[in-house]
Amino acid sequence: MAIKTYQKDGHTCFKIQFTSRSRIAGIIVRIQRDLGVVTHAEAKREHEKIKKEAEIKRIEKERNGFVWRDLLSRWYKDVVLNGPYEDSTSKRDNYSALQMHTKAWMLTPVEQLRPISMRLIFNEMERKELSKGRMKSVRSAVNTIFDWARLERIIPAHIESPGRGAAIPKVETKIQPILNRDEIKLFLRKAREIGHEYYYLWAVAVSTGCRSGELWALRWTDVSFETRMISITKSFSSRLGCDKSTKTKESRQIPINIALETLLKELKLRTASTGYVLPRITSWRRGEASKVSRNFCQALGLPEITFHATRACFAVQCLVGGLDIVTTMKLGGWKNVKSFQHYVRLAGVDIRGATDVLDLIPIEVDSKVLPIKKLESI
Repeated sequence: MAIKTYQKDGHTCFKIQFTSRSRIAGIIVRIQRDLGVVTHAEAKREHEKIKKEAEIKRIEKERNGFVWRDLLSRWYKDVVLNGPYEDSTSKRDNYSALQMHTKAWMLTPVEQLRPISMRLIFNEMERKELSKGRMKSVRSAVNTIFDWARLERIIPAHIESPGRGAAIPKVETKIQPILNRDEIKLFLRKAREIGHEYYYLWAVAVSTGCRSGELWALRWTDVSFETRMISITKSFSSRLGCDKSTKTKESRQIPINIALETLLKELKLRTASTGYVLPRITSWRRGEASKVSRNFCQALGLPEITFHATRACFAVQCLVGGLDIVTTMKLGGWKNVKSFQHYVRLAGVDIRGATDVLDLIPIEVDSKVLPIKKLESI
């Protein structure tokens, strides 16, 4: 409490001051007054008045001056850079996505952002033919930042996220291109014939369903020919520049079949000295594996798949081959049953044989083409 006294003409006089500091954008409101000759009780009452006045002015300045760019920067600094998180990769991804997709908001006061603001972002993303999943992730990131800001009292509690109340437009779901069994065999055979530098990477990827970061981090100490198992315990983060835990934070094991064992033994002769199972391909390290995969598929006249689609190929081949959903998810490190249904639909195992009960068409033993006769009106 800033109540100070001073002497003037033999009398005790009072000065009061109150400073209201905002936790955002460096906003400071300071009010001070010289009350002259008053009692201490009067000075205290007057101090309470200027305290309320300063708080009201601060909130007003926050409303008018605190824009989305300020809030986004504050969240990045407090949560992503200095937050107590072991792995902030997903949060960095959210920050990058918001910088890209919410450019139109940057100078807009936070309190003025409404669900219509979010819908305009969706419209722009739809124009760019971005997926419904991408829209959901952007909306979720916006909601997360607003919830954090209210909890930390950075913005008033009554300010609601523009993501709440903003419906995602219906976007046509595009079928993810993958390779069937024959196409995978052709893809790998041609890659081996020409000695493509990605051959071993592609072969291990479709045989294990591992993610790119998990394959990069895979060491020979993770491979046991005695137990015929591969242990997936870590994943490389290109952003952090080091190994981290897997995406699900859990380790898993993948059995080594005969074909994969032969491939790995052949591969060990090439890479054992590096300690890593797979060769250190520069373009792979730069994040260009999908581009290389698409170009090779295009040259072969196959569906142009991304490198990540090798996981889908793995899942679909497991399901088509008769492996149950739970085991397939366990092998590939999938945790969300709902999202895994996409692979079930690609494999068609959930509807296979469903129309067998509709044996309604008469099939003649002597397969003759019957002439079509015009039906007489009844």
